[in-house]
Parts: sequence; structure tokens; C-alpha cells
Amino acid sequence: MRTRENLSGIVSSMGKSRNNPSINSQIGKVFGIITTQNTPTKELFDANGGYNGIGTIFYLDYDTSKNSEISTVSLNSCKTAKPFHSSNQNYPLVGELVELIDAPSPASQAGSNLTQKYYKGVINIWNNSQQNSPSNDSLGKTFNENSDIRNLISFEGDRIYQGRKGNGLRFGSTVKSTLNLNEWSTVGNDGDPITILVNGYVTTDLKNITPNVEEINKELSSIYLTSTQQIPLLPDRNDILNPITKPLQVNKYFDKSQLLFNSDRLVLNSKKDEVMIFAKTNIELNTNNIINLNAGERTHLNSPRNFIGTNSDGTLPTEPLLLGNQTSYLLADLMLAIGEFGCDVSSAISAPAGSPLVELNTAGNKLSTSIDNLIDKLEKIVSQQNYTS
Repeated sequence: MRTRENLSGIVSSMGKSRNNPSINSQIGKVFGIITTQNTPTKELFDANGGYNGIGTIFYLDYDTSKNSEISTVSLNSCKTAKPFHSSNQNYPLVGELVELIDAPSPASQAGSNLTQKYYKGVINIWNNSQQNSPSNDSLGKTFNENSDIRNLISFEGDRIYQGRKGNGLRFGSTVKSTLNLNEWSTVGNDGDPITILVNGYVTTDLKNITPNVEEINKELSSIYLTSTQQIPLLPDRNDILNPITKPLQVNKYFDKSQLLFNSDRLVLNSKKDEVMIFAKTNIELNTNNIINLNAGERTHLNSPRNFIGTNSDGTLPTEPLLLGNQTSYLLADLMLAIGEFGCDVSSAISAPAGSPLVELNTAGNKLSTSIDNLIDKLEKIVSQQNYTS
């Protein structure tokens, strides 16, 4: 491989820095960690800077304390070390081993040569995402190890960040040669990116200790960001979702990117402003139960045409709705015209017998004119937007 320009100088300087006698590395065994005001105790919390001391560990040199039980060691007899990284809160458990170094302290910024201890990370004794304590002592006040939780299997090029309780983030890709080991490599090309965030892995086979792998239909909650992958998500409804738009089922969509949220319940909450959902084509809402739309002021459907229901043959309904107020006014006018006609007819008499009933003729003509006017109005109250079956 071609050597980059100035690389030899960089390597040379790194070699010199390793020989710097001011930086010493050692291993310590953790006997306590400050995580809250009362953990381990309020006195130790205050003595180590209060909230500025969060993450401080109480340790002893491993060589002299490796056989010491946690319960027999007083934290007042321990040394202290602070986290080396400020942006990564990855504190050890009680009983785990950490790498320690000497580095500048706050006092050294004022001109002093004083240093203090920092810890860089947990020694990965068991290669276990839950805990790496070399002893069988308690791991703390609240932490309990779960034998069902295992490391995630890693494929070539993956970067994985795992929590201790079955949660993790994978920056991965399609790996066609291992398609039988994961759910996202059945289509696409090697190297197509995928990002998976999972909270609550479910171990399929509890009888072996092989690494775990994500399975979207078994995880408690997950988010999948795909590029070309086909994800076998099984929604509650897997039939033809809409006979009009006929959307492609979510578990058959691939070759393009998609974002999948999967959990027992999804909540979108906007504290101060709108919730906006945009789509290039369609927005599909499907449920086996009820869709509720609740508004404190009004519900506004703004579309050139609105359809309620679907015809039995799967086509759009063609029956237009009527405008409510105008229909009411038309019916009221019709009732009024009929009532007036009744009044006129009720007093009509024939004198002499066989002569025209002028009052009746007039009332009939009047009603006929009113009916003609109502028919004209009827044509105008048919909705041009809203249809039903």
C-alpha cells in the first residue's frame, strides 16, 4: 500500500509520545461509582465535587485488590479517578476493571505540574456487553445480569454500539454471503447501508450462547433506516390495504430507502406547533379497529374531491352528498308551498255547480311555480366534492 505523505513523521512522533514518562497506565478494580446524590453516599458525592463529580470511581490497584470482596472494602480507603471522555457516559459497574492514566488536573491549568487519575474504559475480560467483572461479587445496588442478553453478531465493516440491557445501534450494510444470518441481506448489493436502532432484543434460542441478531418482528421497539433492503415486517393488516390506491405492502418494498418504526405503540407529540406528514404519492392509515380524529376547534378536510366508502366492486363511489343548510332551506320552502296550497284549497267552493274553482286554479298554478323553482335549487345543492356509496 502506498505510504501517505508525512505519515513517517506522524508515526515517529507517536513513538516518542509513548515514551513520555508523564503518562503512566495501570489497571484498577472498581468498588464504587458516583452516579447520583446518594450513590454511593451523600457524603462521598459532596466530597468529590457534587454534580461535577458524576462518573467518579473509587478503585484500588488490581494487583493488590483482585482477591478483595466488594463488601469488605471501605470506599474511604479507595483512590478516585474521573472519566477520561466528557461526552461519553459509559461508566463501569462495581467489580469491573478499568485502564487508568495520569493526565493534567484542574490545578495544573494554573501553572502547577499536578496530575490526577482518569479511567479510559472497562477491560473487556469476557467480551460481554453486560458486564466484565472478573469476580462473582455484586455488580451494584440495582444492576442484575440477564443471561438471555447476548452480544450482537458483527458482520464485516459493521460498527455496533451496545447497551447493557439488550439495546443497541448498528451501522451496518447488506452482506449477501451471510443472508442466512440476518434479515436484511436478501436483496440489494454488498455494502448498501442500513442503520438499526433496537431497544429490547429477543433471544431466539436460549439454549446456546451464539451472538444475537436483530429480528424486527420479535424486538420490543426498533427503528430501521434502509437503503435497498427488504425488511420482513409483518404488520397487523397484511391483506389488500386499499382497493383504490393498492399500496405495496410494507414487507415487499425494497430497492429504495425507507424508515420503519416498529413497537407496541407509537406516539408523536408536538409540544408547541404542528405535526406535519408529507407524501409524494399517498398516505395510508390502516387499522383493524377504529380511526379517531379529535379536535378542540374543528376538523378540516381540504381536497378537490372527498369519497366516503368504496363500492362493492372496489371502485370509487359516485353518489354526491347534499349541502346540509341548503337542503334544509329547500325542504322548508317545499313544505311552506304545500301548506299554502292546502289553505287555499280548503276554502274553495263551486257556485254554481260545475263552474271553475278559481281559488283552486290559482293555488295550483302557485304551487306549480314554487315546485319549478325548488327543482332549480335542487340541482345546485348537490355536492361537487363529497361522494358516498
